[in-house]
Amino acid sequence: MGKWSINPLLIFGIIVLIYVLAIPVDIMEIDSAQYASIAQEMILRNDYLHVYDRGTEYLDKPPFIFWITALFSNLFGAGTFAFKFPSILFSCLGIYATYRFTRLFYEKNTAILAGLILATTQGYFHFNNDVRTDTYLTNSVITSVWLLSEWIKNNKFYWFVLGFIMIGIAMLSKGPLGLIIPAIAIESDLIIKKQWNKIFDWRLIIGILIVFVTIFPMLIGLYQQFDAHPEKVVNGKKAVSGLRFFFWEQSFGRITGENVWKNDAGPFFFVPNIAWSFMPWTIPLFLSVFSELFSLFKRGLVYFTDKIEWVSLSGLIIPFIALSQSQYKLPHYIYVVFPFAAILTAVYIRRLEISNKNFHITIINYIQSFILILVWILAGVVFIWFFPIENSLLILFSVFSLITFIYIFIKANKSSIKYFISISLLTVLSLNILIASKFYPSLLNYQAGGKIADEINVRKIDTHKIFVHNISARSIDVKTHSVISSLSLNEIKERVRTGQITYVATDYKGLQDFNDYKYKIITSKQNHAVTLITLPFLIPKTRDNTLVSFYLIKIGK
Repeated sequence: MGKWSINPLLIFGIIVLIYVLAIPVDIMEIDSAQYASIAQEMILRNDYLHVYDRGTEYLDKPPFIFWITALFSNLFGAGTFAFKFPSILFSCLGIYATYRFTRLFYEKNTAILAGLILATTQGYFHFNNDVRTDTYLTNSVITSVWLLSEWIKNNKFYWFVLGFIMIGIAMLSKGPLGLIIPAIAIESDLIIKKQWNKIFDWRLIIGILIVFVTIFPMLIGLYQQFDAHPEKVVNGKKAVSGLRFFFWEQSFGRITGENVWKNDAGPFFFVPNIAWSFMPWTIPLFLSVFSELFSLFKRGLVYFTDKIEWVSLSGLIIPFIALSQSQYKLPHYIYVVFPFAAILTAVYIRRLEISNKNFHITIINYIQSFILILVWILAGVVFIWFFPIENSLLILFSVFSLITFIYIFIKANKSSIKYFISISLLTVLSLNILIASKFYPSLLNYQAGGKIADEINVRKIDTHKIFVHNISARSIDVKTHSVISSLSLNEIKERVRTGQITYVATDYKGLQDFNDYKYKIITSKQNHAVTLITLPFLIPKTRDNTLVSFYLIKIGK
């Protein structure tokens, strides 16, 4: 690639700044707020082995996201910082691991580009704000792959130990996938290269023991909470095994149908989701995968011996196919393959540049230009019409970024791959600064639970007297640093009948259940599911029609 026209460290600094800009934004309903509230409940119970969600037995996600949030909450205080900052640290680790892994097999500029691509995918910007278990899974997986690849190449035992610890953390993040995906990626490469001494290395037994020790506290907690109590009813079932759920149902059960979660998304569900979440690098990603598969088909066994590494291709393709078979799929489930996708994309871009196929590069550049122009137009619609920018500095920044984009589009050499990289980085960094500083805060104005929590904090209402009815609104728990009980309607009414002052957070439908009681509306806020954005919600004239009212009422003197 020759000398970089931009400083990669400067770009990485801007990327981290954008991640940090989203920290003050309220934690989003439903999943992120639930995870943060569960971590708070761990702290309040002073019980980190057994997981509860508003007092109810919780058996779904492994506990790492709760543990690390609780750790940072104890160190820095509960809140958005304690929830989001650890994910940023893990993302930086995953980006660095992607760079280091790529550097093992390719030249330095390819490794830098792989890290930049991963860090600037729309998915990475998104899941460092709306933090999920996949944030920790993805970055732990690529880190384990890098560390174990270092061990395979350099035979230093500390790489081996660290690699298997990271596999353990990946499993603590989202179950057996944390072991299976690194194993698929690395073992495929070793089998193709016939490195039997590494495949059957007796020290792998030690590696399994390291993983077992890493996940042992979780296993103890699952056994004590569920397996030792077959009388408990969990998720509508009796005699539920927490250990079996972790090792089988939570991951493989989504394919076999044993897991209760099903949405029957089609087998191609992840294709359009990758198309947007891997932006602005989608075109070279798809071309790189097509190129790899075409070369394999065309050259056959010769391609097996000539290819430098198979970790990236197998780490992308095989998990993608397996995850596509799941009966319950959400867009962020596929993020775990993003580091491998970033490596393949970087390698393809570098090969394209070295090949000097100016005609091919020019076509790709014009297609990318067209897509990014549409993105800028969409951004104009969002920040001029949907959520108008009012801050003078942001307006100046937006105008400057757009003028710079237009200048590069008109003046730059479109037969150069550097043009592709420049307009892609300019667009994704500029727009995500606006998303973090304007779009997310505007969106969270319509998360009523957080606004009700603000009112509770201002009025200093005793949270032990507050209950939710007919809504989830876990952001109330998060922002009041408490556990808001979810009593049944009869239990709430019994409190009222016995003369206890009771506050209830509910929606309009739930409000009707208290028509026979004298109540006072403390506050009402407009709500929309902020992770399920619709066009009528975005359009200011139709927005009010999409909103529902949440209330905080007081019953009793």
